[in-house]
Amino acid sequence: MSASFTPPRLLILAAPAGIYPTITLSPETGWTWSAAIGAVIFALVLFGPALIRSAAKASAVRVATKKAKAETAAKKEGKK
Repeated sequence: MSASFTPPRLLILAAPAGIYPTITLSPETGWTWSAAIGAVIFALVLFGPALIRSAAKASAVRVATKKAKAETAAKKEGKK
């Protein structure tokens, strides 16, 4: 292992979060549904933070664009 190796922390958290409901729900719902629920939880834990960050960035861009359009419109009104 190299000195710059960083463990995949989200994967370390997501794997048990996806496996636990699969094992605990299987007697009640069967393997198909419990595996599907486990996969959804796995994906949410693994990709959720990245999705939240990208949504926050998109929201900031939208706000900045609206603000720039409003300033441009105000400058055009001031010139007339």
